[in-house]
Amino acid sequence: MMVALANSKGGVGKSTLAVHIAVWLQDHGVRVALLDADKQQSSSLWLKDVDPGVTVRVATTPEECLDAAVELAESHDIVIGDGPAGLDEISRTLLLVANLALIPVGPSILDVRSVQDAIQVFRYAQRISPKHLEGALVLNKVGKRDRISRELICSLPQLGLGAAVSTIRNLTAFRDAAQQGTVVGRLGKTGRSAADDLDKFCVELFASIPGNPVDLQTPGGVLDE
Repeated sequence: MMVALANSKGGVGKSTLAVHIAVWLQDHGVRVALLDADKQQSSSLWLKDVDPGVTVRVATTPEECLDAAVELAESHDIVIGDGPAGLDEISRTLLLVANLALIPVGPSILDVRSVQDAIQVFRYAQRISPKHLEGALVLNKVGKRDRISRELICSLPQLGLGAAVSTIRNLTAFRDAAQQGTVVGRLGKTGRSAADDLDKFCVELFASIPGNPVDLQTPGGVLDE
């Protein structure tokens, strides 16, 4: 199974989510690999520090991306693809080989505008993909009390793609984890709230997928509605 993170805008948290999801799956006994297709290679470098046991592959061209995705899928249960900022040919290739596309969106007007472009590319890939491609928006870096986050949540039905019920809050633990070369679940008490957000999100995400290799009983959330 291939999970691709994509968006036309940088800074929405694709790499942070990719690393955290990969480590979460590894900790749940899943054979997981990370395919880093972002030129900055931040997720692959970060993940090597966090857990050398997770397979990491880097792709810099659409051809490398396709070959690596096919190879990794044969030897792993789940491959997490971290796409570049922008919707170039590498991003499109990731979507074409994916089973699930995650599109992070944050509480800013720029994020909302960029996610509309990403959804258009997702719909295009969905029409021509040889697989049954599903998709979901991921509300990332949200604040419970700020007006922009509330407006974002209210605007979701107009974006044309289902969203995960679980949201990822804008907590300093995620930034601390990146600086320390770890993940929030391994920060101890200081990362507990962020780790709870991630756990709820991953449980919802993978329980939503029929035949997934994660042994979870919690009901799933919304995918591609």
